Amino acid sequence: MMCPSFWTTPGNFRLVAMLKQSKLTDDDKRKDKPKNVPNIRSIELESGRFIDIDVADFKGHPLWKILIETARNNPLFAGNAGYAHNHIIPENPTITPKELAYKLSITVGEALAILEGYEPKS
Repeated sequence: MMCPSFWTTPGNFRLVAMLKQSKLTDDDKRKDKPKNVPNIRSIELESGRFIDIDVADFKGHPLWKILIETARNNPLFAGNAGYAHNHIIPENPTITPKELAYKLSITVGEALAILEGYEPKS
């Protein structure tokens, strides 16, 4: 182990700084990466907002529970669900998942999860 005076000596401090900088700028480590990795962001995906959804079909699907679990684990889900349950759904009880997704700027899957957990107040 190097003594603390090693780091405080001006010449050694510059040496350590150069070594740290070389770790940041060395291209040797970057050459090992494959060059044919696709850019995930460049892949065009169709938006789920344009899909016609029959909720009864979805609830019977084996992935329904995974969709609900994934949507509910979104950190913003509780806030979106609370706002929808208190403000949007009471004004329009027959709102569709697509309309709710549009109003909250969320995915249709999250809107389905919000509507799934809604219980009208008596």
